[in-house]
Amino acid sequence: MSPSIDYDAPTPPYQQIATEIIRDIESGTLAVDRPIPSESALIQRWGVARDTARRAVRHLRELGYVYTVPQRGTYVRDRSGADEPSG
Repeated sequence: MSPSIDYDAPTPPYQQIATEIIRDIESGTLAVDRPIPSESALIQRWGVARDTARRAVRHLRELGYVYTVPQRGTYVRDRSGADEPSG
């Protein structure tokens, strides 16, 4: 079953997509330092416009769940704190 956007919900579509990706990250379905689905894949999976897919990825980046490497993709960030320097 393909996920769907609830356009009548108070939560904007980009946040609905981001919430699903966060669930995948927190469940381990999307692993640290592994790529999240591309914008094109999000568009195809959710049936949304490119701007909506971009906003979802931007939202995830702002929340600290992912980081983007130009020309390479967007990857799951390690949120465990283990990569913070000590000292």
